[in-house]
Amino acid sequence: MLGLPSTTEVGRRIPKEAFYGRLKLSAALRQSFIGDVERFAVANSIKTSTTGIPDGERVHEVLVVEVALKNRRVPEEVLALVAQTNPHKLLFVCTHGGEACLAVMLKRLVVGSWCSLDCLTLDVNVSDVDAVWDSLASQVVYNDVGGGSETVEERFEADAKLKALHEELARIEARGRKERQVARKNALFDKAKELKRQIAAIEEGR
Repeated sequence: MLGLPSTTEVGRRIPKEAFYGRLKLSAALRQSFIGDVERFAVANSIKTSTTGIPDGERVHEVLVVEVALKNRRVPEEVLALVAQTNPHKLLFVCTHGGEACLAVMLKRLVVGSWCSLDCLTLDVNVSDVDAVWDSLASQVVYNDVGGGSETVEERFEADAKLKALHEELARIEARGRKERQVARKNALFDKAKELKRQIAAIEEGR
């Protein structure tokens, strides 16, 4: 699967009950486990002992988890819960009718586009297991292999902060254009200037 080395193959099915049977779930989430997911299986385990790749400082194992779906809807809350309750980094491969899409959990679950399962391959940065995770997750989230100074988590967090700052800046500038009271208009101008400074600091540091 995904063009990964045969030494990483596991092929171990995980009963759905292993997740929803021991966790306190809402009725809707429990039904999603039952109604949306056909089966879970650990397809690959990427770590030093299965690849010879040096261990990472942050990441010691990446599990590729196949999620066979009963329909084409990805149950995002289910996958997020599975990721949050697992100590390893997980790369989900959601499959249905010969197609697949990938998903990873960062600050939130990110789901990639559907494509043919036969054409789905990934490049792997093999410098260490940290880099393996960064490259795999970056391909899902950014459609590139990462490899910059930021980890994929740092990159994702910085992007989220930039988006929030840009949205706040747009609101402040809109209020400033409508404001007629000089003191309030100046205060909004100063706030906008500070937001621009914060945006520039993040962008320059990348």
